[in-house]
Amino acid sequence: FGESNLESADTTVGELDSSNKGFNTDGSCSYQIRLFNGKDMRCRSWDALFGLLGGGCCQRDNGSGLGALFGGQCKEDERLLAKYRKESADRSHYVGEYCSKYLKLGFAKICIQKKKTYCVFNSKLARIIHEQGRPQINIAWGGAKAPNCKGFTPEEFQKIDFSKLDLSEFYGDLESKIKTTFDAKVGATIQQKVSSFGVNINGN
Repeated sequence: FGESNLESADTTVGELDSSNKGFNTDGSCSYQIRLFNGKDMRCRSWDALFGLLGGGCCQRDNGSGLGALFGGQCKEDERLLAKYRKESADRSHYVGEYCSKYLKLGFAKICIQKKKTYCVFNSKLARIIHEQGRPQINIAWGGAKAPNCKGFTPEEFQKIDFSKLDLSEFYGDLESKIKTTFDAKVGATIQQKVSSFGVNINGN
């Protein structure tokens, strides 16, 4: 089989993304402002050959399995997506999976490669607001081939009832970070005071 037997069923990554171009340099607004904007990111989840050897490039360990080793090297954006998903503050929302490449056998077509699509946001809070806010105002995620990762317009954002959002996942991380920072600062302060006290005693 050669290239003529392969048929791409892929779509352009980020084609439906919308950047936040709200204001011009003179302060006027001629574009659409987007709040908590997201980005379309994808990874090869399965391959007819290399998938059998250890998986694709959607693993949270940056696709370091045998599939990535034997000719199926993961791309930079796939490694970046794996990093975003691996972080404790997961910023990604899974949209779906689709067949991105077919092998043509006469009138038949066999899927030989699949991809997974995610909407990635700048923060965990943004992801949570999207996951719980979108159902309130009937905004869908689109499909795996054409995801809707756009941020909210100001009008859409005002319609979200924040009293109905469960932000415990975000507060838990925030509390943990504050406690870690607080404990570190208190420990450093105590150590500094003890050292200073020791110097004063020796000085006396």
